[in-house]
Amino acid sequence: MTLVNLSTVLKQAMQQGCAVGCFNMVDINSLEAIINGAVKLNSPVIVSVAEIHFPYVDIEKYSSVICHLANQASVPVVLHLDHGQTLDAIMKAMRHGFTSVMFDGSQLPLEENIARTTEIVRFAHAVGVSVEAELGHVGGAEGQSEVGDYDTGLLTDPLQAAAFVRSTGVDALAVAVGSAHGVYKRKPQLDFQRLTRIKELTDVPLVLHGGSGISDEDFRQSIACGIHKINVYTDLSLQANKAIKEALNENPGLAYPDIKAVARQAMEKVVMEKIKVFAAG
Repeated sequence: MTLVNLSTVLKQAMQQGCAVGCFNMVDINSLEAIINGAVKLNSPVIVSVAEIHFPYVDIEKYSSVICHLANQASVPVVLHLDHGQTLDAIMKAMRHGFTSVMFDGSQLPLEENIARTTEIVRFAHAVGVSVEAELGHVGGAEGQSEVGDYDTGLLTDPLQAAAFVRSTGVDALAVAVGSAHGVYKRKPQLDFQRLTRIKELTDVPLVLHGGSGISDEDFRQSIACGIHKINVYTDLSLQANKAIKEALNENPGLAYPDIKAVARQAMEKVVMEKIKVFAAG
């Protein structure tokens, strides 16, 4: 199987009434965990690198390894730039084999978000790369460990979403409906009525960020309301840390390769658990 762009897997997900998992890698070990989990379930998967994680994943240095491992997988793999906020990051990802980019202009004024997204869509589509954008603002921050309450004033406006999609030509739209990045201090309250209205007014796959800590029931309802891509990172990090701590408590002299294996197995388990829920729709 070869690398595919985001549109390819999300169109199929829309037809099947399911969602595709998007999992952030922070090193080759986590990349292998994500791909291994997807392969075991014969599921397409989206492997993402967040711009905020560039200090840990130098895509210029490691792109050949990342692309090689993705291309060797027996399932469709999308290489995705997550929360790209600079043109430099987006161009770097495209130059180094990424098949999808997210431009996060959610903190910009609406007109500027539309203008910059439209420009990125134009040159990305010219080379077969898909584009995800964000409207409204998902709480927390990518890579942040803990989040509090979200501001309801930053949730996605359905009418603005419809105009945004028409104006920009994006392939997927990340929406703010009550989820947040990081660890939730309280149970997230997703606005399914808002999500349903956004779906009614747009014709692109919708994306849910902040997938760690959301219940399986809410995942299923989100998918029924139009979500076809779900982002997960915090759960991978937490479970890897937990597994390492437990392993070292049992055996303080555990060798480094064994520590990596423990972390990889924990992350792979999370990937498989999420994929099973997302695929069920």
